[in-house]
Amino acid sequence: MYLKRLEMQGFKSFADKTILEFRPGITGVIGPNGSGKSNISDAIRWILGEQSMKSLRGNKTQDVIFAGTQNRKSLGFAEASLVFDNTDGTLPIEFSEVTITRKIYRSGETGYYINKAPCRLKDVIELFMDTGIGRDGYSIIGQGKVDEILSNKSEDRRHIFEEAAGIVKYRARKEETEKKLEQTKLNLLRINDIIIEIEGNLEPLQLQSDKAKKYLNLKEELKNIEIGLFLYNIDKYKKDLEALVQDEEIMKSTLNQEEGKLEKIKILKEELKDEIDEITTKIEEMQNIGFESQKQIEQCNSNINVSEAKIQNNKEIAERNKIEISELQEKIASLKNDIEQKESKKSNLKENKAKFENELKEKEEELAKLTASLSSKELEMEEIKKIIEKNTDRKYELQAEISKKQANIENLEKRKSQLNQEISSQTFEIDRIRIKKEDIAKEFNETESNRNNILKKLEEIKKQKNEITTKIKEFEIQIANLTNEMRMKISRYNFLVETEKEKEGYTKSVKSLLIDCEKTKELGKGMHGVLANIIDVPKEYQTAIEMCLGASLQNIVTETEEDAKKLIEHLRTNNLGRASFLPITSVKGKKLDNIKGKKDGVVGIACDLIKFDKKYEQIVLNLLGRTVIVDNMQNAIKLSKENNYSFRIITLEGDVINPSGAITGGSVAKKTVNILGRSKEIEELNEQITEIKEKISKLEKSKEEYENSSENVLEEAENLEKQLQEIEISYATEKQRVESIDENIQTIRDRINKQKEEISKSEENKKELLNSKELDEKEMAKISKENEEKQAIIDEFASSNKDSQTYIDNLNEDITDLKISVSSFNESEMSIQEMSEMINKEIETHTKNVEIKKAQIEKDEKENIELEKQIEETKKQIEEIKSQVSNSGENIEKLKKDRIAKNEKLTKKEDEQTDEFKAIEDLKAQVTKLEVKKTKIEEDVTEIINKMWEEYELTPNNAGNYPMPENVQLTQRKVNNLRTDIRELGSVNVDSIDEYKNLKQRYDFMCEQRLDLESTMAKLNKVIAEMLDVMKTQFKEKFEIINKNFGEVFKELFGGGMAEVSLTDENNILESGIEINVQPPGKKLQSMTLLSGGERAFTAIALLFAILKINPAPFCVLDEIEAALDDVNVYRYAEYLKKFAKDTQFLIITHRKGTMEAADTIYGVTMEEKGISKLLSMKLKEV
Repeated sequence: MYLKRLEMQGFKSFADKTILEFRPGITGVIGPNGSGKSNISDAIRWILGEQSMKSLRGNKTQDVIFAGTQNRKSLGFAEASLVFDNTDGTLPIEFSEVTITRKIYRSGETGYYINKAPCRLKDVIELFMDTGIGRDGYSIIGQGKVDEILSNKSEDRRHIFEEAAGIVKYRARKEETEKKLEQTKLNLLRINDIIIEIEGNLEPLQLQSDKAKKYLNLKEELKNIEIGLFLYNIDKYKKDLEALVQDEEIMKSTLNQEEGKLEKIKILKEELKDEIDEITTKIEEMQNIGFESQKQIEQCNSNINVSEAKIQNNKEIAERNKIEISELQEKIASLKNDIEQKESKKSNLKENKAKFENELKEKEEELAKLTASLSSKELEMEEIKKIIEKNTDRKYELQAEISKKQANIENLEKRKSQLNQEISSQTFEIDRIRIKKEDIAKEFNETESNRNNILKKLEEIKKQKNEITTKIKEFEIQIANLTNEMRMKISRYNFLVETEKEKEGYTKSVKSLLIDCEKTKELGKGMHGVLANIIDVPKEYQTAIEMCLGASLQNIVTETEEDAKKLIEHLRTNNLGRASFLPITSVKGKKLDNIKGKKDGVVGIACDLIKFDKKYEQIVLNLLGRTVIVDNMQNAIKLSKENNYSFRIITLEGDVINPSGAITGGSVAKKTVNILGRSKEIEELNEQITEIKEKISKLEKSKEEYENSSENVLEEAENLEKQLQEIEISYATEKQRVESIDENIQTIRDRINKQKEEISKSEENKKELLNSKELDEKEMAKISKENEEKQAIIDEFASSNKDSQTYIDNLNEDITDLKISVSSFNESEMSIQEMSEMINKEIETHTKNVEIKKAQIEKDEKENIELEKQIEETKKQIEEIKSQVSNSGENIEKLKKDRIAKNEKLTKKEDEQTDEFKAIEDLKAQVTKLEVKKTKIEEDVTEIINKMWEEYELTPNNAGNYPMPENVQLTQRKVNNLRTDIRELGSVNVDSIDEYKNLKQRYDFMCEQRLDLESTMAKLNKVIAEMLDVMKTQFKEKFEIINKNFGEVFKELFGGGMAEVSLTDENNILESGIEINVQPPGKKLQSMTLLSGGERAFTAIALLFAILKINPAPFCVLDEIEAALDDVNVYRYAEYLKKFAKDTQFLIITHRKGTMEAADTIYGVTMEEKGISKLLSMKLKEV
């Protein structure tokens, strides 16, 4: 392995990217002071993980980044890389070329990379471990390293020897193993603490668990029996219920039948009543028929007259329509005849037009022939005539244009007048709409004002509502928090009461004795209780007092010795164990009189710090009268010495110094059940629970009062929201109306603007037409004048050439006349076409009118037929009325007899209804009794089902596996006995079964963990011992070789003399310092401090070569280590360097000529630009 190249960018003075290529052998770096030579050495150290900025000649991390010059800005990062050839596999990595890179940014971010892959500093250090390469190895030697080798402190030299001996990796592994061992010890300590805590809770919890299991077994047995009993009762009730249901169904069926009969009687009765009423009505009608018949006849005659008048009117209208239809048909025929005439005329015109066109063509051809045979003068005349003709045509055209423009001007005037009228009308409409808008806007503004007021009020109310909601939530949160707190305290209170009741925490003998004394009053006579319950200890002193009293806390206080004797006899007789007793009459105590010394940290005498009844004073003095409580162990020891250990001292943490001098201390396990403070804690918890209940009650009352006081606000908010909802509808409607009016006004305004634009455009068009007309008139006058002049020339020529010219003129006149005729034919043809279209439209209108009138005639005829039918029916009705009047007397007598018969039937039905109603009432009473019984049974069944669900969470459907009892009375007695057994168990903590199981599992797990940790510790200690053996053996062997090499190299370099290295403590090879003893030629053996600077430097070089000899580093950087040597010794140093260059690649930074001569390649470092280093290279062998 060797170093191939060094790459730098932004590192110290190397601002630009710089690459130094290295070859095996010696590479020298030279340059003036301050040029940046040593920055190359610093870069290599920095890449290999140097963390000390002092070693890199800096103060802070960012000092390695190029800081800039007067002409160049500073850089934001520094990067440097070392590239190694690893073809021989020296480095434990599967790459033939390995690149180590380190990068840092000004922001403080930094990183290491191996072949561009991010890694840790640890990875870089481990990669080069025991190769001699590294920040602390012997591959980079500068003046500072020389001083370290030659340091007065022999311990400072150890690292370079360890690196050479190859035990650095073992030391690193050893330190890592020791850390693991320390962590394992801490884990073991924590697990021991946990096990102690679990052991304290395990036994009480086991007792609770056994009790809970017994309770659950009894409960399960009770469940099996009681559920069977429940099912038996449910089954019995269901059978009774089925019998009742059957009876009820029979009764209801009978009742339904009787009610059906009653309903039929009622229907018949009602029908009879209706028939009697109808007969009575008919009788009355017949009695009144004489008076009404005349009125009906008159009404009928009146209806007949009206219908006849309508018929006559319809006939007259039909006659008029028929006459009008006849006239319209005549007009249509006449118009059709006109169209035929027009078509005929149009056909004649076409024929005549064709004749005239043919004649015109012939004349024009003849004129053309004559014109062709004329002389030049005649041709000239013809041309003038053509011009006159052309001018005449143009004159006619202008005449038509002027007429057309005049018509357009008149039309524009009419349109302008019409537009002005429309504008005036629309302006009036806008004024009318505005007045309407003002009224609507007034209503809208009032609505909007009301709306805004409501919104404002609603906003204020909403704020109040939010405040109310927030306040109520605060009340609820406070109540919830207090309730949770109360639940926790109640839980703790119940637990303590239960443990106090069960005498948990006491020894078996004390516990049994206390329970027996509670049961037997005679036995408990003269007993005051245990010591723990008769003293009141403040919380801050509980640990100290508990550690001080220890088992004495469970001593039983009695009135006299006889009382104590009686209780001891009871314990012996019942084989309950042993207990200690404190009779008030016999126990005496003495209080400490005086405490010597400064009394630093003294809290007080223990008996003065607790509360108790005066009658127990001697007992308390006996136990605590000569015990002093202090704040800490330091003050306790000091106080003990000052008082010659004459009394007991205990710290607040529970550490005890006894009068004998014995000290007891350590950690105090926290207990769930503490008998010392239990009674007081129960009292405190009871007070706290009462206080919290009062607080909750006050808060609930305050909340209720606040809610009541806030009801008005909430009601007002609701009312305002309703008002807002109503007014929003009105607001939206009126707003829409206002917007609609505004849109209407805008539409009219847009129309007026368009009309004004149209007027403006028409004025412009009128001006253009007038100007155009004036131009046309001027052109027409010009043409007339030109024609008169041209005609004069023609007339003059005509007078001299009368005959031929006369004929041509006649032809021209004929052609002109023919053209006018053809033109008039076209106009006539168009006029006929227009007339035909008008006539067709008129025919169409008349035809529609004929159809309408025919439809009206048909409708009137149908109405007349209907009216005639009505007349006939009315006449028949009159005849019927007359017939009814004549027969009414006989009919009245018949109807009266019929009514008497119906009344008799009605009386019978009423009697039947009364009898049926009584029967129904009796049946209903019986059904009601049955329903009451049924309801009672159903309630009993529901009660059993509810009880079954409440106690066992079972329903009859899913309890089918439970057997029903055969002997109910015996089963009931058994249930009562089981309930008694359960009650006698007292309070039961069912969760204790799982709690004990979980705690036991946790205890077993922790014990296993403890064994694992103890095993791990043993293994780690073994590994450390093995590594120590390897390190000692390897270091000793290598050290002896280095010593031998050092002597040999020293003699070669110095030309004689003697040198050796030795351990300051051979019994402690791995920690011993290393001494260097040298004797230059001709001098006595002396200390390094007595050597000259050159001798010291040469000695260090000799030691370096001795190390390289035993463990050659792949490359070595030597930074001006020969600076203190004279020229002769420099050449010796250089020659020796060449010997090692075969195995080690050297990079030497030097000022000395002799060293430079030994180099194979020279790099020169210069500063062409101030503050920026540049490289120049030279391969000397090639030169």
